[in-house]
Amino acid sequence: MAANASFNLRPDQATSVEINSWDMQAHERGSIVWNTDTSRNVFWDGSGWVALGGTRYVVEVSSKTDLPTAIGSVITLLDYLTYLFSTDIDLMGDRLVLGSDTTITGTSSENASITSTGLGVGVALITSVWTNPIKFITFKDVDTALDYDGFGNAVALDWNGVNFLNVPNIGTIKDVDNFIFLNGAFLNSKGMLFDGTISTIAFSGSALNGDGLAGDLIKVLSTCIITKRFRSTYSSVVASALTTGINVDASATIPDEAFILDTIIFSGGGTYLAGLDETSNKSLFIKCKPIINTFVNGQLYMQGNATITPIGVAGTFYKVLGTTTASDENSKFLHTNNRLTCDATISRKYLIQCSLNFSSGNNKECNFGFYDSSLASVRLPSRTKSTSNASGKAENVSFNCVVNCVAGDYFEIWCANVTDTTGITVTDMNFVITEIGN
Repeated sequence: MAANASFNLRPDQATSVEINSWDMQAHERGSIVWNTDTSRNVFWDGSGWVALGGTRYVVEVSSKTDLPTAIGSVITLLDYLTYLFSTDIDLMGDRLVLGSDTTITGTSSENASITSTGLGVGVALITSVWTNPIKFITFKDVDTALDYDGFGNAVALDWNGVNFLNVPNIGTIKDVDNFIFLNGAFLNSKGMLFDGTISTIAFSGSALNGDGLAGDLIKVLSTCIITKRFRSTYSSVVASALTTGINVDASATIPDEAFILDTIIFSGGGTYLAGLDETSNKSLFIKCKPIINTFVNGQLYMQGNATITPIGVAGTFYKVLGTTTASDENSKFLHTNNRLTCDATISRKYLIQCSLNFSSGNNKECNFGFYDSSLASVRLPSRTKSTSNASGKAENVSFNCVVNCVAGDYFEIWCANVTDTTGITVTDMNFVITEIGN
């Protein structure tokens, strides 16, 4: 190609060989040309050609013919390009393979969609191993929509306003850094599966509506490793008939209190949760309806106990002896005899309360209180005095305290005989720890 003295004499796109053959001058700084070999705009900086970082070439798609030609029923979308779908597109049995940083966007998920009539069962409409921003579009009327496997690549999927309509098996997202799904919808669709290692899975402001058939709207497989969190906020989940809403397999790896459901409204009458529930230490459910939310509490009790707690030194506290029973409603507190151990990761404030009956010698002044492992002593505000009557008994001794604790901290009921070394028998005891804030 002949040397060029001005941008106006050159085409707006060319191959690398053609571009490098041009006799560019310093005063032409600012010229931009589309490199057809690299599918990038290049910029003349006055001394050489530089690829424009972050610049993307936009392809408007108003018919299938605007897309690359299918080879073996596969349409490969090019790296770094944005494909803007302005209407409903039927790929007629073909499927899409996305390149690195390929972006799919629609004008609106209400009037821009992609389907593929005749696409086989189990064949994904979209396959990729790369980061692909997607927004404002609907994928519809196929058996399977997605097959993402980002193993070995840094893959971030940030999707906004994406709908799945009449898709019974949305597909698998595996080995990605993050999956963020905002303001989207499942419409008569289900079966979004997560596998491999994923840092964050997040849904927000979305309406997830199943088809009533057997299967999960969202499932985290047993082989999935979530390193940071699964978080769903301000969304609705409609699981009717045989459909399950959210299924996080109990064998999946997820940090404690990192399966987060915040202000999720479940409806439809199907199964709303499977796998992890509110009692799991991996779960943190807040303001959800109508499921049970996470509320940390522990309780143990003892009735008709005859085991004496020996007193070695008058005025010294000793752990109350006896066999205690844990409440069936305990959540994130572990029980052993006369001990409740916090198993909740997030630091919280708790109200701890105890009511008991005891016997000792007649007219014995006895003290009771909560032993706190974090202090290695009986908490001062909880220490309560009671004197046995002429029959050597006292009833309805109660004491309480507000505490802050974290995982591993434990509490026990201890007693002391201030009068002498006569043993104390706590015959009945009810010990409750209730979350009051975090």
